[in-house]
Amino acid sequence: MRLSSFFFLVDEAGKSIRRNGLMSLAAFSAVTVALSVFGGAVFFLYRLHQFAAAQPQRFVIAVFLQDDASRSTSTDVERRIQGIPGVTETRLVTKEEALGELMEEDRKRGTRIVDALAGANPLPDRIDVRTASPERSRSVAAVLRNETRFPEVAAVRDEREMLDKLVATSKLVRTLSAIVAGLLLFATAVLVQNTLRLTVIARADEIQIMRLVGASPAFVRLPIVLEGIFYGVAGAIAASLLVILVLSQLSRYTASFESPLAVGMPPAPGPWMILVVLMATGLILGLVTSVISLRRFLR
Repeated sequence: MRLSSFFFLVDEAGKSIRRNGLMSLAAFSAVTVALSVFGGAVFFLYRLHQFAAAQPQRFVIAVFLQDDASRSTSTDVERRIQGIPGVTETRLVTKEEALGELMEEDRKRGTRIVDALAGANPLPDRIDVRTASPERSRSVAAVLRNETRFPEVAAVRDEREMLDKLVATSKLVRTLSAIVAGLLLFATAVLVQNTLRLTVIARADEIQIMRLVGASPAFVRLPIVLEGIFYGVAGAIAASLLVILVLSQLSRYTASFESPLAVGMPPAPGPWMILVVLMATGLILGLVTSVISLRRFLR
């Protein structure tokens, strides 16, 4: 196809959009609504997946040293723990710091545990250990419980059962999110396809005349495909603006609530990421669904 012919068809697509004002508005509105619902739902599912995946990362292996361990011994144990494969971070919590943490817990909960100690500090030094992934926690904890390698360790707390439940929950949320996102994408595609099909039906006579005068299938198809792409991209831009506006208002509202569960959560996708993803989705849906809608008329 010559470049002049391509520009002619682009111009024809633009004229058709302007000429069929009410139908064009209906198509644009339907695509906008469908992509808004899809974009908002996928954003929520993605954040839910991020939340579930972040929870296992919050857990640490608490390594309690012997009561009589000196500070140099504690530092040496921490250095040796750092050499275990899978360990990414360690933090030595001295017995004085541990007592301070207990005092803070007393203040928050309204208890008097520290007062009952009558000035004594029975807490040992503790080393908090983080691993590269929750799956590595089991093997790292097993090494730490090895009395031959770490005779200075009195106890290891890894909350294995809770961690296993969180890992399983994270995998379940990831699987369900993928399934729901796929179903939403399919429903959006069906709605967009039916909308574009109505615009094609409205132009059935025009398509038939073009075929009777000898226009090639590509010549007939391209203006309508360009219309479908226009509706998809324009609707995606409008949907992106709507989703970003709603999310910004929700962020302002939820920012006033502080929750320890939100600690360590990865940042949410930015406005540009939402715009790019929805525009790509709208472009692909507009292209594919317009081609499908034309099949019956170009047989």
